[in-house]
Amino acid sequence: MNNFPIVETERLILNEQSVDDSESIFAMFSDSEVTEYYDLHFTTENEALELVKDDIESFNNQKSVRWAIREKSTSEFIGSCGINRFEESNDVAVIGYEFVKKSWGKGFAQEAVRKVIEFSFSSQCPKFVNKIEAYVMLGNGASESVLKKLGFQCDGVLRQHGKWKGSYHDLKVFSILRSDVINRYVGSV
Repeated sequence: MNNFPIVETERLILNEQSVDDSESIFAMFSDSEVTEYYDLHFTTENEALELVKDDIESFNNQKSVRWAIREKSTSEFIGSCGINRFEESNDVAVIGYEFVKKSWGKGFAQEAVRKVIEFSFSSQCPKFVNKIEAYVMLGNGASESVLKKLGFQCDGVLRQHGKWKGSYHDLKVFSILRSDVINRYVGSV
């Protein structure tokens, strides 16, 4: 895969992150409300710059696909999303998404994640995907709501599966199958 895929929704453009986004990414990941249920919290802009470089390298090595999310009307960075990693042995893509606080409650997450689902099950995806998984820290009702609206099902709770910020965290695993999407969004993938 040579060219980074650009996808659009009615209100959003999902395109490649660049080093020019590092200031916005730092602002997002240094906000304690944004990172409350997240395994990252940045204290320097250099951490954001390294994340962008890692995401670009990971895409070039076909290990992930992470998009910057921009409002179409302004081109303003409002978040990021995508496939964090592929688990090739069982054709799984693990996804994630995060948004700046001022974009919360506007339906952007559902709009962006729907495109990640469509991309993951399409021929554009660099790896074959049969199942998409998303891990949600207990208490993150907003993220659970987004996933349920898009047809994800909760597969269960992985006890103390995450370790960050000095603590272990239980994570709910949500998934959607290729067959679920074909049945739900006939003709869209």
